[in-house]
Amino acid sequence: MINFECMGTRFICLAIIFSGFFTISFASTDSLIVKGRILNLNGRLYRQAPAITFSRNNLLQPQSELSKQTPLEADGSFRVSLPILFPQEEFYLDYGGKAFTTFLGSPGTVEIIFDGDSLAKASKLFYFSGVNADANNQYAQYLAVENKLLTANSYLGANFFKNFWENSASAAREMAQQRATLRLSAVKEAANNNVPSPALLQWAKSITDEEQMQILYEHALSNQTDVSKALLDSLKRLSEPPLTGQRVIWANRFGNYADLKVEERKYTNPSKTNSLPVRLMATLIKNNAGNLTDEEKQRLDNITANGLAEKAELDFLNKLFAKNEMVLNILFNYERESRIYTDLFDSTATEFLKVRYLTKNLYKYTYKQQLLLNKHIQSRSGYPAFRESLDEIVRLEVKDSADIRKIVEFKDLKTDPTEALPGYFLAASNDRGTSWFNRVLDKYKGKTVYLVKWNLDDARSREELEYIPALQASVPEDVVFLFVHLSGDEAVPSETLLKQYIVRHKLKGTHLFMDANQMMDLLFRLNPLDAATFSIIRPNGKFATKNASAPSATEKTIKAILDAGN
Repeated sequence: MINFECMGTRFICLAIIFSGFFTISFASTDSLIVKGRILNLNGRLYRQAPAITFSRNNLLQPQSELSKQTPLEADGSFRVSLPILFPQEEFYLDYGGKAFTTFLGSPGTVEIIFDGDSLAKASKLFYFSGVNADANNQYAQYLAVENKLLTANSYLGANFFKNFWENSASAAREMAQQRATLRLSAVKEAANNNVPSPALLQWAKSITDEEQMQILYEHALSNQTDVSKALLDSLKRLSEPPLTGQRVIWANRFGNYADLKVEERKYTNPSKTNSLPVRLMATLIKNNAGNLTDEEKQRLDNITANGLAEKAELDFLNKLFAKNEMVLNILFNYERESRIYTDLFDSTATEFLKVRYLTKNLYKYTYKQQLLLNKHIQSRSGYPAFRESLDEIVRLEVKDSADIRKIVEFKDLKTDPTEALPGYFLAASNDRGTSWFNRVLDKYKGKTVYLVKWNLDDARSREELEYIPALQASVPEDVVFLFVHLSGDEAVPSETLLKQYIVRHKLKGTHLFMDANQMMDLLFRLNPLDAATFSIIRPNGKFATKNASAPSATEKTIKAILDAGN
């Protein structure tokens, strides 16, 4: 049964590299052309690092850095075109782990020169020309001066967070402001008595101000207090350039705060937050329900224009809703939450939260549902950079749709793992959990096993799984990754969603999906039997540790896996 209300109601880091991302085209997206050369590139260095990686951020996903590798020519030259959604964005250059720099990009061309003979010894390695050249050439010196100032002032530097969290809200604001002021003062000194680059000043001010806002949101979250009006008013800058890594972190902290306030509003006013205006419901049904007759469309138009006049019209809406419940539930839930955003925050923050809604819930939807909701949100959002940021993420999510379709259609599941796609082994069983697990484990005798216990609805699990591909690339190929999906307290995710998530996040290995009874049987065998916990099993089949380090502790985990195999 759908809810309605009166017609007058208001509507309302380790970075993960996505290889091949920049092959996706965006019709309305500007580009930054990056070209340059590594001087004195010798054969040994070229063989060690024959490519450069360029990366940038997406406002909606703090754990994701969107990257592309470009090969070096024999003379050390390179050229690459990168999409850019904001008028100015931070970009990152990584030369094979041997040299790294951050630079500011805008639509146009930037040229970067550095010397292969000076990688480990030059105080200033990179030289820029083109767009934002003054800011980029002064940035390294700015960072050096900033580090010097923070080292000299331990209260605002190394010991800042030791002294911050227990402060009152007003004392926290004062302390955060002092740190921002100190950091920003480095700009003038970095210019060596010349006029600082206006672009560098804007860039540095954005970083320092938004770190200040980030930690104030974290202070409010940790102390369960409301943020100040000034902090809420600052949200208008979410849509302004430059887009930096610090902006993404701040936006995520605001999103966490907003989620808390939304849940509070749902609890205190459930009747309003569970309802939608009649006119909106009629419009959503007309635009998204299938196989409507001309008469039904006309009745929906009348309701959109006039609202409900009699019970028969409500029955009519309920009938159409029931025939298209899955699609309309997705859209209705989105619109309900959007109305709460509008009640709580200003227009810029609301627009940000509206596009963030899908990115924070991607794992809940099939790729077809993701496309459906993305299309709807695109039609409801007024900020181009926000819309394009969402579109960017959704295109990444659905780009593996062919493989997802293959693995979803694979039905030949057996007790023993069967390869459904190259590198992806699935198993299903009605056996007791312990006997089934032991049977699977016996097949991997002679190999080291990294055991991953996870649940799709668990945020910590999803965060840790992002590190799995990098971990797999850093250990011997014969190490087995055994994934045990644990049933949670909520409704069990569909098999389609589980398979989609596995392929989308490149979780190659063997996957066992446990029901509640099998989990209970495994309670002592796999203790701790909690989501986002990990174990390492030796080649002899015995546990090296039942509580191993997580994929995010990559170096520590690599060492533990290698040690277990010796």
